[in-house]
Amino acid sequence: MKKLLSPLFMGIAAIAFLISSCNKSDDAPVYDANAQFKTDSVTLKNYVNQNYPDAQYNSETGIWYEILAEGTGNYEYKVVDTLDGKYFKAKVSVKYIGRLLNGSVFDQKDTPQEFEILTNTGYQYPFYTRYIPAWTFAFAPQKIDDMKLGGLTEKGLQKGSKIHIMAPSLYCYRDQAVGTIPVNSPLDFVIEVTDIK
Repeated sequence: MKKLLSPLFMGIAAIAFLISSCNKSDDAPVYDANAQFKTDSVTLKNYVNQNYPDAQYNSETGIWYEILAEGTGNYEYKVVDTLDGKYFKAKVSVKYIGRLLNGSVFDQKDTPQEFEILTNTGYQYPFYTRYIPAWTFAFAPQKIDDMKLGGLTEKGLQKGSKIHIMAPSLYCYRDQAVGTIPVNSPLDFVIEVTDIK
């Protein structure tokens, strides 16, 4: 029996060693959101200083922005109460252009694109959203009633508004590559609001 257990034990030990070796990912980088945010902050500050010296800085999000047109609408944003929580919700139509900081365009829409922002306000930044959180911060007012949303402008974007935002990767695609956008990429957007419902 001892002779049988010894090879069996050695076989199990060898398999366990191989499995644990395969599970090691020493060469895979570990994503550190805080460290990446600090790196992006320096990169964005240099980018803004060189290209957009009139941009304003939002210290809560690290997003730089310029209001290119105020807009003429008077849309009143709302928070919708659902069984799942409280959601910031708006149906918007926009034209936009998205660039990497090296100037290359990764997306552009010259005809209005309609989509719905549906963002759970119960979570800390970044809000859970189907779109990149930087867009939610661009559209949202700073607060609705007593609920702080952390938007870049007091009333939120209105019909006819045009905003230029430069956002750290934390509020874009984080450590995911999307199309021609590399991982950990701060992004530059110009968004023109053609309608809000």
